[in-house]
Formats: sequence, structure tokens, C-alpha cells
Amino acid sequence: MHMNSLKDFLDNYGPSLAERIDKELVVIHDPLRDQDEDMDIIMSRLKKKPFPVQSEVIKGAVKSFKDGNRAVYVTAEMGSGKTLMGIATSMLLKEKPRVLVLCPPHLVRKWVKEIKDTVPLVNVFNLNGKHCLSMLESLEISRHPARPEFYVIGRERAKTTFQWRPAVIQNQRGIFCPRCGGLLLDQDGTPMPIFDRNNQGKIKKKYACQNTVVKWKYDPEIGGHKQIYEKCGEQLWQADADNPKYRKYMPALFIKNKLKDFFDVLIADEVHQFKNLSGQGYAFAVLSRACKYTLGLTGTLMGGYASDLFYLIYRTHPQEMLADDNPWNNPTSFMSKYGVLERITTISEEDGQTVKSKKRTIIKAKPGVSPLLIGKMLLSNSVFLRLSDMSENLPEYEEEVIELKMNPQQSGAYESFEKTMKDALRQALAVGDHSLLGAYLNALLSYPDRIYQGVTVYHPRTQELVALGPSVQGDTPKEIELLRIIDEEISKGRKVLVYIQNSNTTDISPRLAKMMEDKGYRVKVLRAGNTEGREDKIDRWVRNGLDVMICNPKLVETGLDLLSFPSIIFYQCGYSIYTLRQASRRSWRITQKDPVKVYYLTYSDTMQTRAMKLIATKLETSLAIEGELTDKGLSALSESSDSMQRELAKALLDQFADNGSLKDMWASFRRKEIQVDCNVSVSKPVEVEADELPANVERMSVEAEQIGDKVLKVSFTEYVGKRKKTTRIEVKKSELDKMMKEKDGPVSVQLRLF
Repeated sequence: MHMNSLKDFLDNYGPSLAERIDKELVVIHDPLRDQDEDMDIIMSRLKKKPFPVQSEVIKGAVKSFKDGNRAVYVTAEMGSGKTLMGIATSMLLKEKPRVLVLCPPHLVRKWVKEIKDTVPLVNVFNLNGKHCLSMLESLEISRHPARPEFYVIGRERAKTTFQWRPAVIQNQRGIFCPRCGGLLLDQDGTPMPIFDRNNQGKIKKKYACQNTVVKWKYDPEIGGHKQIYEKCGEQLWQADADNPKYRKYMPALFIKNKLKDFFDVLIADEVHQFKNLSGQGYAFAVLSRACKYTLGLTGTLMGGYASDLFYLIYRTHPQEMLADDNPWNNPTSFMSKYGVLERITTISEEDGQTVKSKKRTIIKAKPGVSPLLIGKMLLSNSVFLRLSDMSENLPEYEEEVIELKMNPQQSGAYESFEKTMKDALRQALAVGDHSLLGAYLNALLSYPDRIYQGVTVYHPRTQELVALGPSVQGDTPKEIELLRIIDEEISKGRKVLVYIQNSNTTDISPRLAKMMEDKGYRVKVLRAGNTEGREDKIDRWVRNGLDVMICNPKLVETGLDLLSFPSIIFYQCGYSIYTLRQASRRSWRITQKDPVKVYYLTYSDTMQTRAMKLIATKLETSLAIEGELTDKGLSALSESSDSMQRELAKALLDQFADNGSLKDMWASFRRKEIQVDCNVSVSKPVEVEADELPANVERMSVEAEQIGDKVLKVSFTEYVGKRKKTTRIEVKKSELDKMMKEKDGPVSVQLRLF
């Protein structure tokens, strides 16, 4: 039988698969079967009570630990209350636990506050200050806590150790190795740059001596010693113990060596950020082995590559990785088994008396994950929770994707600039030069929004002029639309958060802030800086009457609850899927009281819209690793695809197929994101008669969809001149039930446009 999709497959084989799963899988916790009154009593004593769905996640994690699992990942969507679930899980594992919280530095104070607000009679210690080591040294291993104890440390502080300095012999004749005494030169015969430092004054690279030395080694075959030649290998760096800014002991290492088993639970917030071979990853691994249990919290477990999970799983479940024949020093083997590897073989021939061929093979990792990885490594070690599981506790959420047409002068300048960039990019890719992708694509994405100042693009290596985007003065359609939305939202008493992709060279915040201030609004721009005090700073601005905050979404993509900003505008989106998903949920939390509305502004027929279309397709795939299998489902996990930069380059060079309107693609993702075990039926768009149109609206289409019996959604798309606006209205089943109960019969609902 030919299967057209995963849905067809499940329709035909779903019942038999479910029966086999029920027989072979050992279910640790079944909410419908297991009551667990003892756990319910403990959670009822907390000052903050978990919602029912959160309680089931907590119970599942606790039972997994008590079943012998020493590490569990709670993969819960942004805004679902991971902090509360982490705290409650710790309290259920032991009556008076000692808990170590490892989190991003800007969330340390938030964790301290949340713990005090949740657990009665608790002691909370902030280990993120300069006195971290002295506080750890004062702890007594033999002491039994009289009440629960939580210790919170930022991931940067946990890894802080010596600053390094060169360990060489230096005189007027040069720099010499302290072991072999040889002059230190690189492959080109120039002095090694071992004293190079970065902007923070830290050594850029730790070098080892590459000089060849002669050694004597006993050879049993000749019955004596013989000369051998090998590299010296002396490490040319040492700890800068005299630097007063740095202590001599990494806090994570101190806990492992001096306080092993002192902490019952390690809560690793944003655990996906410990996936690399870095100081942070090492600190997490050390702390995980020093604590009895490890609870990893994350909203996005992986970013698309199987390698994202290799070191992470190894640090929490090394026995399982070794049993699966995945050696620590060979992530490529893991990638070939569970990921996607691309092998590119280049064969070149040389003309002459004899034809010689040269073969060169390059192996590159590609996005994609085998479904086997989920079954083998994740299902038994993870609990998944989506916001849709908590729909009854969430406020209304609405998105608008607004495509705008550029004015003729702006459009002409952009088309000319894009053509020049396209030709330059095609020439660069033809000779294998991929270093230009980032600069080219960022220029195309940002040029329409900073067209007032013009854009000049230079080759990153040769510094030759590549393209010149002329300046066009006057208010742009996107600026006009931005101010219109802000006027509308603030008139309703709603504060607005505006996202831009600002940097030193592309910062448009001064222009936007001035335009808003000229209209009488109080505006602040959040910039990179003191991360630990970031939430306090925003709260202070809000208390002082802030109307609009402008920032890069990366500054708030993790941890912060921006409940004061129920209206969010993506003035610029970039092309990071992870950042967009995180940032769009900053105010849509279970503690939010107001409806949340998110706007996406983009220019039609530009790189901005192409990027959003690609994001829409990738967003759908990203749901699969979190347990939300769409119709693309498992095939989406294992399919090979290029990076966003490469795919945008294909789109620019007309090698990428246009998959339809941005509105339809975005609606498809949103539909799959919120559906839960429901069949989706979507009606065809219906054109509205001309005499029914509101004033100033030239054309309109109406689309209604029902997601099972959960939600009724009606979308209105209006076309007014250069502006295309999509408005969505959602009616929950509970609201319809309430109306029907009050009417004691059928209810007729009429939607009116004003």
C-alpha cells in the first residue's frame, strides 16, 4: 500500500502500533492510573501551587529518579513554568534537600526570588558573587540541614578559574621553550604569537612547543639505545596565580573535590547551553557527577544537529552512551549513526604525459536527527510539556504577519542593490568562497530598514567594495506601520516590546526611539551589559512609566518573564529559529493576565520575507524533537537540509522554490503548534462581497478553521493599498460552552468588523 504521509501511515497502522507500545513500554507514571496522594500533599504545602499538568510532569520526573535514573531532562516550552517544576521536583525527592541551581547569570536573582516565593521556611544562598569560594569553603559536609537549602550560581561563575599567561623563556634573542631550549617559531619561521590577547586581555590560544628534539630510547632488538626524533610538546602556558582578579580554584571543581554528594540535586537551567566542549560544558559535567540527581531544564533541547546532544547526553548518561558504542573522542561516529553527514569528494585531473588524479573528501555535519535517537536516548530520560497542554491556564495568544510594499523610490534602490549582491554572491560561490554569506545576507535583511543611511558592503578579506545601497530619505512604510501599531496598543493601556537586530553597525534604535519620543512616548533601549541585573533594570523602567522597550531578542530569549509587555512587535526577525521561538513567548506565560499579541513586520518580495518563509518551514520541523509530530513527522527529523544562511543564499539565487504565501505558511505552523491529538479541517478562503467590506478595505478574504473541538479560529486578511494585514480571532470551547449554558440552547455568533 502506498503511503502519502505520516498521517496515512498512522491511520492504517496506528492501532496496532499503540497495542505493541502498550505491551513493550514500561510506563513509570500514568496520570490517569496513578493518584500519588503523598506527592499531592507535599505540593499542596508549597506557597506556589503547580497547575495540574505541571504536577504530572513533576511526578513523572520524581518517579524516574526513584526508578534509578540519575538525570532527567524536562523539555517544556517557553512560559510553561520550568522554574516552579524544578523547585517542586527537588522538594519531592527529599524532605529537606540541598539543591544547587546552575543557571544563566542574568537569572540568578530571579531563581533566588522564585525559590523564596515557592518554598516555605527555606534558606537560599547566592553563590554568584566574588565571595563564592569562601562561601563554599565554609560549608560543613557533616551538617544536616534544618530546612531546605538552595544554592544558586551562574554558569560563568561556576567555570571561572585561573587566567592564563605564557610560560616561556624570553630574552633579546627571542622566545625559547623552557623544556628543550629551542627557539619558538611557527610553520612559516616567524616567532609564535603566544602573547596575543583578546579585547578582555585573555590569552587567545594555549600553544605547545612544536620543536623536534632528539631522544634516546632502548631498543631490545639491538640490545641498546638508539636515537629517535619527536616533538617536544611542552605546554607554553601556566596559571596566572598572581592576578588578584581570579581565585585559584574553579568553583565547579571545588564542589567536585571537596563537596561531593553534599548537594542532593543539581538543577541545570537552559541545559542545552552546555552542549559544547567549553568551560561551561565542563563545569556542568563536573557538577553533574558531584550531585546525586541532575534535573536539566530547557525549552529547546536541540538546535537541529545530532551533535547538539552528543556531549550533553554523555555528561548525564555516560554509561548509556558507552553501552551504545559511542566513544567520547569520536562524535563523528555518533553523527553518522544518529545524524546527517555530508561527504563531498572532489576529483581533479592534471594534464601531462601521464594523467594524474587527486581526490579530496570533506565530511560536514548537516542538520537532521534520526528518529532512533529519540527512542534510544531521550524517551527514557525526558519529560515533554507543551504550552498547548496548559491551554486552560493561558491567556489568549494572537499573531499578525503584516507584509508591506516598499514605496517606489525605496523599491528601486533595493532591487538594484539586491541584483548587485546576487551577482557578487554567485561569483563568490562559484569559486568556493562561502565566507561572504553572512555579510551579504545580513546586509540584504537590514538594508530596507536602514535605507535612510545607506549601506556599503566590502569583501571581508580583501576589503574591496562589493555593493553600494544608496540612501533614501523620508519615513518608510514599516516605520509608519510600527507607529500605528504602537498608537493602537498604548491607547488600550498595553506596553509594547519592539525587537530589532541591532549591532554596532546596523543599530536603528536611535532613529526609532526618537520617532516614538516625538509622539510623547517614554522609550528605553535595552543593551548588552550587566546580565544579572537585567530583569531588575526592566522592572525599574516599568515602574517609572515606560511605554516602549526596544532590544535585540537575544538579550531576552532565555528566562525573563516580560509580563508587562503583552504586545510584541518583531520589527526585524533575523533568521534564528531558536531566538524567534524563545523571544516571541516572553510575555505569553501562565502567569500572564492580559491577552498577548505578536506582530511580524516584513517587506514583500525581499530577503526579509524569504527568511520568514524559511523560518516557518523550519519551525514546523523543530516541533518533532519535542514530541510534537506533525504530518512531516519523523521524515522531517532525518531529512538533510542546509544551514539557514545557505538556504537563504539559494533563495537569493533563485534556486529555492517559493512555497506559497507567508501568511499560509505561518498559519500552518501555528495550527500544528497548538493542536493536541485533534483532526484539523480547514475551509477554503471565502471572498467577501464588496458591499460588506469595511471602509478603506479594497479586498478581503476570510478563512475559518476548527481544531478538533478545542478552538474555532477565523482569519481576516485585508488588502489596503500597500498594506496586507492578517487578523485572527480565537474562540475557546470553554467560552462557547459557557454561552450555550447561559442561553440554554444553540448560540448564534456574529462577527462584526469595525
